[in-house]
Amino acid sequence: MIPTAYSFRVVTPSKYSAARGIKVDQSCVRRSVILADAAPSEEPSPATPLIELQTFLKLTGSVDSGGEAKAVIQGGICYLNGEPELRRAKKLFEGDEVFFDGTSMDVSKEVQKRGYVYRPKKKKVKPAAKIDADGNLEFGGRYRSEEWRAERKEKKAQRKAENQE
Repeated sequence: MIPTAYSFRVVTPSKYSAARGIKVDQSCVRRSVILADAAPSEEPSPATPLIELQTFLKLTGSVDSGGEAKAVIQGGICYLNGEPELRRAKKLFEGDEVFFDGTSMDVSKEVQKRGYVYRPKKKKVKPAAKIDADGNLEFGGRYRSEEWRAERKEKKAQRKAENQE
């Protein structure tokens, strides 16, 4: 592993830092530090996906758009490790091989050659309902009373009756 050099800038004291009681080094120089053990690894671990199949086809230029990638993959024309793959968001790992349009492509080589970095999608966490001081539930900071809920149900029933007529 190649050691990575990091450069740090030491800040000069300001009125803000003096007022807050923060001591700052008086010199304003750049200091370089070489971190051999703490350097992030360049190679992804085997358990880390490199890319998704539809993104891989677009990255390599095999298809022009995401819609075309969808049609190709769901049409069974694209093969992953010798098997037809029908999942567009199938995660590809190191050692996988994609066969499409008469060419065989090694996933790790193609991804590394183009400098693509996989970023997994993060799911949003919904806040749990909280109970306020009166014992009522609050959803996301908004309180909805029982009267409001009854009014809402009544309006819904009216709309449903109007639509059935």
